[in-house]
Amino acid sequence: MMKMRITSPHQTQTRQGFTIIEMLIVVTILALLAGILAPLLADEAENARDGRRGADLRSVASTLAHYKQVNGVYPDTGGAWQGDAGAYGGFGYGVGGYIPSVVPDYLPFLPKDPNPIFPTSGTGGYMYRSNGSDYKFVLNDTPSEYYASNPFYDPTRPLTGWQVSSPGGYNW
Repeated sequence: MMKMRITSPHQTQTRQGFTIIEMLIVVTILALLAGILAPLLADEAENARDGRRGADLRSVASTLAHYKQVNGVYPDTGGAWQGDAGAYGGFGYGVGGYIPSVVPDYLPFLPKDPNPIFPTSGTGGYMYRSNGSDYKFVLNDTPSEYYASNPFYDPTRPLTGWQVSSPGGYNW
């Protein structure tokens, strides 16, 4: 920091301040730090969303197992896909949502993708299918990583989805 002494015939005054060069150096350092940190933070946000998606899958699988234990069948969609995405009915998350009969007795509300761009008017979002004896719950087009060693690997959608299912619904 530079000190300037300003004098006049009647008084002496000292002013302190930054030079333009010092300001440019600080702005350059901040820009470099932002450039380094932004991608790291974006990756962490993706990891957090995928962690939430995995928790949603486990929660729904547990809820459906409990539902079947109590009722003898899974919530039935007549074998049709229902979801929050437009292509699968645009069902909501409360009573009458994309998994019938589980809200509010088994879950307070159905899961919604943590990324605000989902659901889409197309196929991006959560979807469910059941014939009563089997089910499949899918996160379609929402996860950021797809790989065969993923515990939620979907053989029907290997590059677009994660899933949990009963054995009979695995290949839907």
